[in-house]
Amino acid sequence: MSHDKEFADQDVEEVAEELWTLAEEGRDRLEDLRATSQVGRLDEALEALRARDLVRLAPGRVFLTRSGRVLAEGQVRRHRLAEVLFRIALDVRDDAAVNRTACVMEHVLDAAMTDSVCAFLGHPKLCPHGKPIPSGPCCQAFSRAVEPLVQPLDRLAPGEAGHIVYIVPREPGRLVRLAGLGVVPGAIVHFQQRTPAAVLRVGETTVALEPAVAGEIYVRRVEGVA
Repeated sequence: MSHDKEFADQDVEEVAEELWTLAEEGRDRLEDLRATSQVGRLDEALEALRARDLVRLAPGRVFLTRSGRVLAEGQVRRHRLAEVLFRIALDVRDDAAVNRTACVMEHVLDAAMTDSVCAFLGHPKLCPHGKPIPSGPCCQAFSRAVEPLVQPLDRLAPGEAGHIVYIVPREPGRLVRLAGLGVVPGAIVHFQQRTPAAVLRVGETTVALEPAVAGEIYVRRVEGVA
């Protein structure tokens, strides 16, 4: 395969992934794709997608076909698993570097390697940004009860500590309120009580939260923290 052909194929895969992400947000307009796409040769990539029956074009709109969704789903799955691997499992703090590396890995991981990464991470459901990770065959065949690497705060046992990885609030203003209490990604929290309120300690501050709010805070268990 020539380098030009390789880069062209990556552009096709990248645009399919971008269309998947836009569809998650309920957007299918061509102008949305043009405004957000990172692909330089977008029109060429779209024509390649259309020629392969991976997208369907309509006036001002573009849709993934069934085959296109299969391609895009694989790209999204590999990218988001890579984000979990580097950001959570390896605790890489540079988000730009994580994204660049994930963009490379999504084009080179084969099916077996992707399933191996997924199994290693405990078949995560969400990426570090709270977006769903499409499941794969390994997830569907998974039957053993293996504790995931990242889980909601309220799954910790009282007395355990967790490193906050991300927060997925149902109310937009909740992030600001939690930040004011020191409950932010990167903080270490000590879980003290589950009901009737979720009680946790952040530094020298004791915080009481509604149980539902505790379920929106995702942590990685930390051992040996007093």
